[in-house]
Amino acid sequence: MRSNELAKLAGVTTRTLRHYHAIGLLEEPPRSANGYRDYDAAALLRVLRIRQLASLGFHLDQVAGMLDELDAERGADAVRAAPHDGPRADELLAELDAALESRIEDLRRQRALIARLRAHDLAADFPDRAAGALAAMDRLARLSDVPGFMNVAFSDADRLAMGIAAHLYTEEELAEIERVFTAIVERGMVGEYRRVSVLVNDLPADADEPARSEAVAACLGFLEQLSDCFAPGNWLREDKDYELLLDRTASAAFNGAQIDVSNRVFEEFARRMEARA
Repeated sequence: MRSNELAKLAGVTTRTLRHYHAIGLLEEPPRSANGYRDYDAAALLRVLRIRQLASLGFHLDQVAGMLDELDAERGADAVRAAPHDGPRADELLAELDAALESRIEDLRRQRALIARLRAHDLAADFPDRAAGALAAMDRLARLSDVPGFMNVAFSDADRLAMGIAAHLYTEEELAEIERVFTAIVERGMVGEYRRVSVLVNDLPADADEPARSEAVAACLGFLEQLSDCFAPGNWLREDKDYELLLDRTASAAFNGAQIDVSNRVFEEFARRMEARA
């Protein structure tokens, strides 16, 4: 029979047959006088067996070995049905079954993750462990009653840094962010948050020392009201590589005076956290 006849009987395409030939899964048949491949019944059976094993979940690079095992266990006559597949074939099936069980468990976890993402209305490109922190930030924006609040409170660099943090921060670090932004709303500090943000954002590069000191004091006064939300360990350990990257990202849009204020605030607040540890 020709390739199109074999393909039709076996429920595959002629392209699939060519692929089987290319990877050595199906031997090239002899050619007829007019140059067409001439398949026999044994070739049809082999393709049907390949399809069956593939439908069970075997990869094509495993199928040849599985067929060899089955043929060896059945003897020379591969067509004759055997009462059982023998220990080696059964071992391969057991391995496949274990792999499928693992895959099913992975699919269950994926479905559970999708359910959590939908429940928190979280974008699919963010991990679900960041749901709490991102939801707290969103709540802060919604409850601020200030048009464009997030554009004032967060620069593009801030939002970029937060996006990276959502992926790279640990659950403990994300929980800290969630506590802070939740407290800002619950303690009625949204207006103060905006005021401090504007104070720092409007600081010119040539700001004098009184202006810088005022900004430092405002930031520290704001953070002091939230000090119970911070984990001292996160402030006292050495920065991780991704935290150094995030610091550079967040400060990319800062001018010299703003960077100076940010550094002074961090150093002083870290000193206070160390004193409380």
